[in-house]
Amino acid sequence: MPPVSRRHTGFHTGEEAHATLTQDVAEGVADALHTADLHATELRPVTPSAQESWTAAKEDNRQPLEAWSAPNRSWDKPFVEVVEPLTGDAVVTQAIRRGLPVDEAVATAVRDAKAIKTGEWRALCHSLAAYPATRTAGVVGSALIAQRSGLRDLAWDLLSSLEDADAARLAPAEYLRAGIAARDPRAVPAATAWVEHGLVTDPAVLLELARLFFVADEPGTAQVAVDAARKAPGLTPATAGSLDYLEPWIRKAAYPEPTPRVPAGHVSFAVIDYKAPDEVVSSSNIGDNVQTVASLGHLLRHENLRLHGPAEIVEPVQFLQGRVRREHVVPGAGADVQLTVVQRDVTYLDSVPENTWMLAFGWYMHNQFDLRFGFPFHENLNPLFVSFHVNKHAVLTPTAVDYLKAHGPIGCRDWTTVHLLLNAGVPAFFSGCLTTTVNTVFPVEHEAAPADAPVVYVDTQAPSIDDAYVTHSYPEVRSASFGTNLRDAVALLDSYRTSYTKVVTSRLHCFLPSWSIGANVDFTPKNNADIRFAGLLDADEVDRLAMQKRIRDLVAPAMSRILAGASRDDVYATWNEVTAPLVEHARRVHAEPVAAPVSSFDVGAVVAGVRATRVVVPAVSPRSGATLEVAVALDGNLRAQMEVVVGGVVEHTDRPVRVFALTREHGPADHARLAELFPEVTFEWYACDDVDYGPVLGMLKHITVATMDRLLLPELLPHVDKVLYHDLDALAVTDLAPLFDTDLGGAPLMARPSISYNYRHGIGNVIRSTRLLRHDPQAARELVLSTTQRHRHGFRGFNAGILLLNLAVMRTDRFTAEFVPYAERYGLNDQDILNAYAGSRYLLLEDRWNSWPTQEIVTDPALIHWAGPVKPWNPDSYIHLKEHWLRGEAVIAERRAAVAAR
Repeated sequence: MPPVSRRHTGFHTGEEAHATLTQDVAEGVADALHTADLHATELRPVTPSAQESWTAAKEDNRQPLEAWSAPNRSWDKPFVEVVEPLTGDAVVTQAIRRGLPVDEAVATAVRDAKAIKTGEWRALCHSLAAYPATRTAGVVGSALIAQRSGLRDLAWDLLSSLEDADAARLAPAEYLRAGIAARDPRAVPAATAWVEHGLVTDPAVLLELARLFFVADEPGTAQVAVDAARKAPGLTPATAGSLDYLEPWIRKAAYPEPTPRVPAGHVSFAVIDYKAPDEVVSSSNIGDNVQTVASLGHLLRHENLRLHGPAEIVEPVQFLQGRVRREHVVPGAGADVQLTVVQRDVTYLDSVPENTWMLAFGWYMHNQFDLRFGFPFHENLNPLFVSFHVNKHAVLTPTAVDYLKAHGPIGCRDWTTVHLLLNAGVPAFFSGCLTTTVNTVFPVEHEAAPADAPVVYVDTQAPSIDDAYVTHSYPEVRSASFGTNLRDAVALLDSYRTSYTKVVTSRLHCFLPSWSIGANVDFTPKNNADIRFAGLLDADEVDRLAMQKRIRDLVAPAMSRILAGASRDDVYATWNEVTAPLVEHARRVHAEPVAAPVSSFDVGAVVAGVRATRVVVPAVSPRSGATLEVAVALDGNLRAQMEVVVGGVVEHTDRPVRVFALTREHGPADHARLAELFPEVTFEWYACDDVDYGPVLGMLKHITVATMDRLLLPELLPHVDKVLYHDLDALAVTDLAPLFDTDLGGAPLMARPSISYNYRHGIGNVIRSTRLLRHDPQAARELVLSTTQRHRHGFRGFNAGILLLNLAVMRTDRFTAEFVPYAERYGLNDQDILNAYAGSRYLLLEDRWNSWPTQEIVTDPALIHWAGPVKPWNPDSYIHLKEHWLRGEAVIAERRAAVAAR
């Protein structure tokens, strides 16, 4: 079918106009597209060709990069102009003009967009989904947006609602990804049938399906998808290369090697490497290999070891063995050690001998294809955890927590990890970073750098383009052998003390090992409050020397027992014995009270000042019965929205209603207006205009400071024990009395847990907040510690748009006095503060009382909450269930007409 006829197929009703983008829009975007093309042709490459794709995908502070060995940055640093991304409408228009039908245009546009303005795209897709002729386009677009936004359940609900043929045509890989994440057994068979029947023909999509089949433990089907991709038309060199990369991993999963046998009397020991099926997370950071070098020092310092295994493993390890410093040698009879390499993030795919020992260090938070973590380790591994780091709650599943308990105590690289693990009931202690001990295999004797040698800048901005610059991340690391990377890591570190007068770096695994081997090094982290550095950034020379000695003294006794052939229980008993004092110390530190933050203003005086503005406007047509107490907070921008919200409450109940309005930019005219519109309602007005919470770093772009004022409610309303807080972007569509009458018992509040994968973990939200505290690392550490003290492991973050507040309990807890200062001290917004207070103590609110049209399929709402930047009163945007808000506006218009007629 020719493109023109495809574009108009099926549009034969008045609804076609809604789905057809106008020619004016198409012409308007043409200039922007032409401009973008001109910019693209003018830009010069910013890196050598071998690193073009890599630099685009990695860190946001990336400079022009070179391999570490001989950086040459004499070429001009190019000017790169940032082109404003096209709007969603414009991108879809462009796709339609290329001949794609509307549903394919939407799916392609959302999928290919490097960055999307979620609100804009969501409005477009919600609008398309509202009309039968364009429903499929709207559903698939909404699903892809949901998947990109971490709304995994919504993505699956939408994609699984499509006709099978539409899912296969429009979003086969996204369908399979969402189904795997939802653990729905329908997903894999459906996608398998599409591949086998030739319904998917795009090589890149078949590659993605192969990856997903692989992570779903379907290597046979993954191979079928790979074979189909190789035969499909349009196979590009890049896709072919990715197929070549993935296929050996598929074979490894499909045909696992038998468990190797270790000769009698030999000790089996695993060495960590960093390859992975997912190209994105397969390490390109030579700093990882520096950690492996440091870990091997703890094995090789033991005297008279005889190493066995494949030559490609044994030879580079023997190279390190010959570099061990004499002062670090541990005397002993020696042992026969059978070496095997395991891949850090996918040990479950490795062929590991039974009873294999391993030093487990670093972090294990790289999930394959964003779906599967490789932790816990292979069942045949016996890990001794030292210098371990974790900050993703998604890794700390119940299975993982049990595994850590069984293999503890856990030596942690930083105090953040210590607090997280102790909070989960895992015995843990602060070991510090393993790379401080890398000097074990760096002889003291070396040729010092000449006096006129340059300063080198490692992954941090150099003052001049002519200064020496080195990066620890370069793509060759990913494909190089274990031995090559190990030797390169050693050569790189050696160069820091022999070729440069000083090293300036933002990387922890450059700073600490450089210090360890005696190089002159300055540490310039990108964010001083980075929770990965707790206990490391503030360590001075004495602290680092103590850390170095502590790690050696801890590992040596356990390693001696391993090399002596001791039983697993015996080794872990030794580990427990030597680490016990450190675990006890960690528990004392974890239990130390955190000083309550103090505001620069008197919170009590502020509350008294606001309470003094109280204006009570009693109902002139009062109702009988128990009163519904409702609180709102707003500024002058939301006058009309307050009317609709109050109307929604009043219209659906026959009970008396009292509204507590915390306002800014309001006055007597507003009081009179609401009293006239709602003569059956009692209003209490509180002016919060003069309240200043200080800099609230975490304030959301679509939220104003007025929402912070609800933090004052417990003290502003001493005469009220319970109130329903109601955001002004929400609307009641049924009687709120059953919700308000809920017995809260001793809970401080009732709220609905967040459902976004990115925000559902309470401790993850706290850690995310600490990133804004780059000016105050101590505040970041206090926030993490106080949270782990206050709340149980695994608590869920909640949405604070609809809250049933137990003001009596909150007053007893001194909530306002103790938690309002969190805004100034920690930069938290009101929702974050409420979570910090009630994170593991709140009661669960039934979904229907806080239904989110932008985050789920809403079927039976009692209270609709349009959370996010797209609001139902915006005339330029459509959003699901907007008709309810429009009906609410109509009710207000009727009331206003009645007032005018009186």
